[in-house]
Amino acid sequence: MDLTFTEREQAFREELREWFARNDPGQEPESDEDLHFKWRRDFQARLAADGLAAVHWPPEYGGRGASVTESAIFFEELGRSGAPLPANVLGLLLAGPTIMLWGSDRQKERYLAPILSGEEIWCQGFSEPDAGSDLASLKTRAVKEGGEWVISGQKVWTSGAQYSKWCMLVARSDPSAPKHRGLTYFLMDMEQDGVQVRPLRQITGSPEFNELFIDGARVPAENVLGGEGNGWKVALTTLMNERAGLAFFLQVRLRQLLDRLIAQAAASGAIEQPLVAARLGELQMRAEILRLTAYRGLTATEKYGQPGPEGSLTKWMWSQTNQELTQFAVDLIGPEALAEGNPWAYELLRARGNSIEGGTTEVLKNIVAERVLGLPKSR
Repeated sequence: MDLTFTEREQAFREELREWFARNDPGQEPESDEDLHFKWRRDFQARLAADGLAAVHWPPEYGGRGASVTESAIFFEELGRSGAPLPANVLGLLLAGPTIMLWGSDRQKERYLAPILSGEEIWCQGFSEPDAGSDLASLKTRAVKEGGEWVISGQKVWTSGAQYSKWCMLVARSDPSAPKHRGLTYFLMDMEQDGVQVRPLRQITGSPEFNELFIDGARVPAENVLGGEGNGWKVALTTLMNERAGLAFFLQVRLRQLLDRLIAQAAASGAIEQPLVAARLGELQMRAEILRLTAYRGLTATEKYGQPGPEGSLTKWMWSQTNQELTQFAVDLIGPEALAEGNPWAYELLRARGNSIEGGTTEVLKNIVAERVLGLPKSR
């Protein structure tokens, strides 16, 4: 792949750098989760006002019609600037593109603008206690009653549900059909008595994600996306966009963490030790491989019009490298790295979830083996 940027792409990068220089997000709130979310939401509104909240969206929906390479540039510059990911990142990356592809004109008119502005936050109701990576095994049921559906079941690992107005929810609408065919994709209003959100507090102390207990939630028939029984195909659209763009934000974030560790090792003199220098060199090499692999994945997107299985490779590589980096940082710095308030303590604990969230490493390895390397299926 030719990694030389065009004049248009270089101009877009400069535009972004100037914009982020003019729009300092301010000090990141650290002690209050609600204030932290508001900080991200307010910054998304500023992005949206200048057409930068979802540069990959078509202009008619408030985006910039950016190419996949320009979208990658946006996430790189977002990461470099120190600005936060938009509060409605699941709406911008997942719900919006899925509605654009499968939604009716009414659905597009109703939902897209509030996604862009951050006025209405979205969460993703896919995973269940017994159906995490195997989405087609989900058990949440949807029963049709007149002009609406009644939904009951449980979802888990639902990021941002405590702030969400809407949920991209997949439920089993036909229990007699084969498991991939009896599913329907719903746009479910979270603000109703039939939906209970229970935060799951992580080892870091933060409740980033939640359990959803759904007991008789009502969804009007007009909130079915893509047609009854077509939920598997619609969900695949969501899943194929799940890691789009974020690889570039994450690789910049990884690079920043590594630069911080190198600076600390240099300041303490530890970098003069051959084993330390070699380990830092290896991490630097892997960070660069991750960056180049993320760009190589753009080739498939440009060629086929949607993200390919290569996204699984970058997610797997980032998870492993970030976990190794944070562990090495603590090993190198010593016990003080685990003291309360030390940022490395949070980074180490938070990295434990990297190999589970957004697709477990084991599942991603199977995807790479079967769909990238062409190896036989495991079963």
